[in-house]
Amino acid sequence: MPAIPGVPKESGSAAHSSSGMPQLFQIAGISVAVVLIGAVIFWIMKSKSRPRAPASAETAAAEPLAPSPEAPVPAAPVHDATNVAAAVDELAKPWDSKKFTFANHLTQENIDAMVVRLPGGGLWAFSRQTPFGRCELEFVTDLGVLASQFKFNATHPMVVSPCEGTVYDPMKVGSLGGDTWTRGEIVKGSSLRPPISIDVKVNGRSIVADRIE
Repeated sequence: MPAIPGVPKESGSAAHSSSGMPQLFQIAGISVAVVLIGAVIFWIMKSKSRPRAPASAETAAAEPLAPSPEAPVPAAPVHDATNVAAAVDELAKPWDSKKFTFANHLTQENIDAMVVRLPGGGLWAFSRQTPFGRCELEFVTDLGVLASQFKFNATHPMVVSPCEGTVYDPMKVGSLGGDTWTRGEIVKGSSLRPPISIDVKVNGRSIVADRIE
């Protein structure tokens, strides 16, 4: 630099020192910034590499498990009450009788029926509808009525068809053709066959209608 009168010259070392200080501060600041940026990048990379729990596991932890439905217990078989013809005590004596409804599961029909205690302890059940008509059969125990209205002298109760006056004898069996026989032989009248029979059996203290002819 040119010499200026009255102004002393700076030494070379002082000038060099003053000009180098800003550069040192810049370098130090850049170094600190680089270190901070490196630390942030390292933290981010480490967070991304950390394993996460599966979504299903998180859902299972967040929500309580619903109880599994119990398997249905099969209901015990129940006897069809409509096919209980009578209680054993109701037919304790010969010629005791009772009307009942037989549920025919094959045809889905409800059939008016009757069961009778026969002399000797046997049971006879039959459909109260005539086999080939719409007339309702009746069980007549009054021998005088049989004689006066149906003109038949009987020694025991009979089943009758009031429509055409047919009399069926519970103590006899009649033929259905071939080797087939059924109880209730026709002893008076023009019907074509005996009443339609229903099988019954004693089950405990009940008389149960099993099947129809």
